[in-house]
Amino acid sequence: MIRFQAIELSNFKNVSHGKIDFKDSANSSSVLGIYGQNGSGKTSVVEALQCIQKLFCCERLDEQFTDYIGSRADSASIEVDILITRGSETSLGILEGLGDSVSDNESYVAGYAVELDAPDGELRIASERLSIRSRGVPKRDLFSYNLNGPNRAAIAPDSRWKPIMALSGKESQLDLAVAFRSSEHRSTSKIFCDPMISLALAARNSYLERLDAGTLSKSADEAYRMTLVPLMDTATLLNQFANQKMVVCDTMRGAALAFNVMALSAPQPRHGNWPEFDDSEYSGTRRLRDIAIPIEGTIVIPTEVFEEIQSTVSTINRVLRTIVPGLSILVEGLNNETLDDGTTGIRVELFSLRNKVKVPFRTESEGIKKIVSMLGWLIDVYNDDSACLVIDEVDSGVFEFLLGELLEVISRRGKGQLIFTAHNLRALECLPVCSLVFTTTNPDNRYIRFKGKGRTNNLRSQYIRALNLGGQNETVYEPTDSIEIDSAFFNAANGTDEDFEALLARIGRKHG
Repeated sequence: MIRFQAIELSNFKNVSHGKIDFKDSANSSSVLGIYGQNGSGKTSVVEALQCIQKLFCCERLDEQFTDYIGSRADSASIEVDILITRGSETSLGILEGLGDSVSDNESYVAGYAVELDAPDGELRIASERLSIRSRGVPKRDLFSYNLNGPNRAAIAPDSRWKPIMALSGKESQLDLAVAFRSSEHRSTSKIFCDPMISLALAARNSYLERLDAGTLSKSADEAYRMTLVPLMDTATLLNQFANQKMVVCDTMRGAALAFNVMALSAPQPRHGNWPEFDDSEYSGTRRLRDIAIPIEGTIVIPTEVFEEIQSTVSTINRVLRTIVPGLSILVEGLNNETLDDGTTGIRVELFSLRNKVKVPFRTESEGIKKIVSMLGWLIDVYNDDSACLVIDEVDSGVFEFLLGELLEVISRRGKGQLIFTAHNLRALECLPVCSLVFTTTNPDNRYIRFKGKGRTNNLRSQYIRALNLGGQNETVYEPTDSIEIDSAFFNAANGTDEDFEALLARIGRKHG
């Protein structure tokens, strides 16, 4: 099992500082809803996790991430703690990748920190750090660098990496140095880049040769076992997790529906040369990524992709018909066509089946489209203890009672991790208090949990009371005034700026 335990943001958008500890419920499910005023930092958490996913996959950070650096700061930082443990058959588990795993195969926590800056107006990853800690083993930094430090090219801890570099040889060192300079220009991670794997493999070969020859130094032995092995085991796991298990559904996904595009699951190639899992042992962990299918019209897709989508649709329909009785979806193959690469493809079209009557899917409501688009991922969260689904505005277009039903089921029985933002307060009546975090108006303490929540308290009522009257350690709502809003609407249409007394007089004449 792999699961986020905490996230901490500093100078990230409008969050000067904020930390969230993810707490499992009594039945070990992990659901977290983030609530708060518009523009108060909810989406910042989603975007930060999206950044983390891209870095773990060694994907380039787009220039848009430059906008995530707070306007009053020179840099932004994200820190996450991730629990890694053995779990179910679907779990990623602990690898035996390049040697012994840390902490005798017990659970451990990986800590990852990244700092972003833009000294010349272009985004740059200024620093990264990967550490581990576990029961009986103190926290240990495995890899870190800081481009703003006194030695920007150095990898720390220096006492460990000098022997590792000596083991790897000059050629691997040169390849790594070139990759590091490239990553600075491309805004990609140095920890998760392919040359790190090449260097680790070269170091392993040298390690085994020297061990057999009896020429292995004590410093090289300790550096290999205590730093390089757990680094590569952990980096491999996090890369696999980000590629295969983690999904971030930002508002762009919802926007795609508005442009009549449905995102359904299809196979996606892996990123990088990370070690593969044994397909027989981890057959249930294969992950799918989105393929855009036009809601109005058709598209030609490879035959193997069509088969995968059919399997996904069949799984979705098992749940969909319980949510919307009588409804299922159909991706119908119309005819075979030759793709640009000469292989055979299938032209497909998306339909709905309502009580066995086939109609174009475009006739469905926006809420139905939203539910179908995210249902496959929710199924994964329910069944897979390493699945992580992050959804911004999960309630958009979804009937609030149905939303509550879905969240309650995932909270009670789900094995994976669900992180979402929402405005609809139905979740406050359905989820345990440990599953809810609220934003504040204080940028230096952006996320809090409510105090004073007892068994008999209604968290929804408590939250509304806090909006109106306060009562928490931090203010959760920047006050608005309905009279001022009324006046602003009137002035906007009439081109005037009436004062408070005039407004009262007008309201009195209307209702007198």
